[in-house]
Amino acid sequence: MDIVERIREKCLAREEKICGALNLTATEYRGLLCFDDKERITCQEFSVRMGLSVSRGSRVIDRLVGKEYVERADLSSDRRCKNIWLTKKGTAIRRRIDEQRQRCEKNLTSNYSKTKIERLKKELNDLVRKF
Repeated sequence: MDIVERIREKCLAREEKICGALNLTATEYRGLLCFDDKERITCQEFSVRMGLSVSRGSRVIDRLVGKEYVERADLSSDRRCKNIWLTKKGTAIRRRIDEQRQRCEKNLTSNYSKTKIERLKKELNDLVRKF
């Protein structure tokens, strides 16, 4: 567990560094990671992906809309429900997040063979399933 905790701390520190460089809160960062490119989702789906209540998810969406990273519109079938998606600005910031994360992963795996990386991923996924 000590090793897992140290890895978690290092990952959180890396995320904080990315957030600082992109002027994002940790919640905004996690929110942007909920979207795939050109994907439209409902506010309820966003909240589920974030693991938040709908009201808390709505506040995160409001902040992302305020920063012009996300747009929202009524669903034609139900005006009470909203669709949300990344704007061009949101897509650009999401790409920057992905680039930073890929650089981090490359640094972590640079001294390992593909076989060893795949074996390590399998082992870590096995650990995740045990929780």
